[in-house]
Amino acid sequence: MAVSVRSSAPPWAYSGLIWNFAVRDVKSRFKGAILGWAWSLIVPIATVVIYSLVFSVIFRTTPPPMANGKPGNYALWLLTGLVVWTGFSSTITTGVVSLLASGPLLQKIYFPSYAPVIGSVLSSLMQTGIELSIVLVILLAVGNVGLSWLFIVFWAALFVVFVGSVTYILAALNVSFRDLSYLITVVLQLLFFLTPVIYPITLAPESWHGIPVRAILELNPLAQFIESFRSLAYAAVVPGPATWGALLIWTLVCLGLATLTFDRRGRDIGEQV
Repeated sequence: MAVSVRSSAPPWAYSGLIWNFAVRDVKSRFKGAILGWAWSLIVPIATVVIYSLVFSVIFRTTPPPMANGKPGNYALWLLTGLVVWTGFSSTITTGVVSLLASGPLLQKIYFPSYAPVIGSVLSSLMQTGIELSIVLVILLAVGNVGLSWLFIVFWAALFVVFVGSVTYILAALNVSFRDLSYLITVVLQLLFFLTPVIYPITLAPESWHGIPVRAILELNPLAQFIESFRSLAYAAVVPGPATWGALLIWTLVCLGLATLTFDRRGRDIGEQV
């Protein structure tokens, strides 16, 4: 029988518990794998190599020029977007089932339902942070660096809150609608091609049968996060106030929806799992 308790303690009061969930997820992520954490680098590198061959050799996609004045490098351009996308998709995929996975524990003792979700988000984004750091090291090694990198910290803060909020909303809904986790897999596959990860957004037609395709793609929050990171890291250009404002609005809206979801569905969720 689930324990129904409503706690008024602030989120930071559960920081130790959240960290324990994150550490548990990190330890279990590559448990039993011979190469362990090396897979977190092998997979994105292999993906970059495959897409680079397909789009820079076969389809001959030309990326924007680099900040150091050299011609565009498709592999580096792709990597700056692919790492952000992978961080989002892997966090959503693992986080959406985190509440159900913690069901037996939630039925025995009370802790806020966001604790295991945030723990899962942190474990996934720690891996993403390592990958982003490697990308920056590679860009630094080829001399593609600028003062715009200082703003990556602010970008990362917004990205973490945005992804964490979306993950909690989906994880809470997945408790009641168990098919959601399967549907998310399909949606992520579609969203990947609707987001300018492997192609510059300028290649998208401005309109198609009267539909403003490019404008719609630009409204995609993931497109805005990816494009802004590429601007900071690859082009070494600080996005304008409109871009930062859009990122902030998306983040606050998702955070507000996550808070509303917790208030309406997440406080006594132990009874449902």
